[in-house]
Amino acid sequence: MSEDYKDFLNDSHKTPKRLDESVLHMVHSDLDPSHKVVFIKLALIQGFIGVLTMLFCPQFNLSLTNNYDLFHYFHTNFGHAICMIICGSIFLGSGAIFAASILSKAELKKIHSCAPLYYMGLSIIAVSAFMILGAEVYLNLLTFWLLGAICSGLLLFELGRLARKKANQAFN
Repeated sequence: MSEDYKDFLNDSHKTPKRLDESVLHMVHSDLDPSHKVVFIKLALIQGFIGVLTMLFCPQFNLSLTNNYDLFHYFHTNFGHAICMIICGSIFLGSGAIFAASILSKAELKKIHSCAPLYYMGLSIIAVSAFMILGAEVYLNLLTFWLLGAICSGLLLFELGRLARKKANQAFN
């Protein structure tokens, strides 16, 4: 056993430099992921959750089920503006909560460092996708939808991140 240990300490058994660099790169990308990778992951999560929310809350009159009951309830009881704020909140807020529960700590930290940019970007992409799909987007309603989407995305992401942090502390 002591001979093996001496061999291990011997310089002739060092790992190749290319392998060392590869491992260091992997560790670095895990501990400090790029904004591009994190944004793509967040956008994919939001896309999946966004499609699910459109089953019951049609964004800009786009619906996957042609069920407008919840939309009409919000619209008739709260008016156009509040309805759009609620729809934007449901759309981006639900994705924010889900993202805060499944992304890595490093990815959450990266989003937290500039969350307003992430959620403004996601909102713009979502509205662009709605327009491509043929939604009638009016500026006055869009403003309220964006307000609900961005504010709830930021708030619910932060609440989800903090809840996850507290849960991790409780179990550790």
